[in-house]
Amino acid sequence: MAIGILCDDRAKFNETVDYFYYGAGNGALDKAIPHVYENDLAQWQESGRDQGHSLLGIGLMGTICEMAWNQGVDLYGAEDSKFRKACEYVARYNLGYEVPYTTYTWTNGVHCLNTEQTVISEGGRGGGRPVWARVYNHYANRRGMAMPNTREMVARSGPEGGGGDYGPNSGGFDELGFGTLAYTRDKATAAEAAASPSPSKPAAARSGTSGTSGSSKSSAGQSSGDVSAQGGKSDKDLAATGASDLALWTAATGVTTVAGGLLLLRRRGQARRDAE
Repeated sequence: MAIGILCDDRAKFNETVDYFYYGAGNGALDKAIPHVYENDLAQWQESGRDQGHSLLGIGLMGTICEMAWNQGVDLYGAEDSKFRKACEYVARYNLGYEVPYTTYTWTNGVHCLNTEQTVISEGGRGGGRPVWARVYNHYANRRGMAMPNTREMVARSGPEGGGGDYGPNSGGFDELGFGTLAYTRDKATAAEAAASPSPSKPAAARSGTSGTSGSSKSSAGQSSGDVSAQGGKSDKDLAATGASDLALWTAATGVTTVAGGLLLLRRRGQARRDAE
């Protein structure tokens, strides 16, 4: 999806949107989030493996949804905001609360052996990653939707950083760590929160056609209608998003510079404390 946006390749962008809904692998929405429960919770695919991979998945799908949102395509709202429920599920379990779990079955390895994860994994439970500010900003601030568990995770893991801030392994390296800087905004008004309906699936992939088809191009490129959504300028300019591209690029550069300076100061401060 990122390559499609950078290269103004709408066919590639549309292909990723189709895959999000209909793909054969675990990146497709219904495979990444196989079970929905009451109380706004939905099981994440990696929950029976370990919690580090579950949190990583929240970060990856959040990135995909945010990129699509900036092109006027609302994947965040797909299937009654299914991703929101998965965020709440992963956050709740890692906060120490119990959540429902259904045995997860898939085929594994070169011989396609049936494999089961019968219980939710406690491996890495309670760990942190800088993946929460982005999803909380969308659902709670842009849309005004309840995210009590995610809100608690934002408070626990923020301000978000990177590198060694989340342990020596990949916890702080899989994300840039700019979530708090880039995705903190005022709560949406009631009119803004109600403005965007849940999106419909692209029609092309239902018949198994490629994302390069004309009908897929039309459905994936249309705006969700939300007053906060970016994009929708033209079919030939995916990279140009927002009301003012120059202003947005200038702001992004400024945020990156400030963030880099803050991280450098933090590292210097830590080095000085270690020396003492």
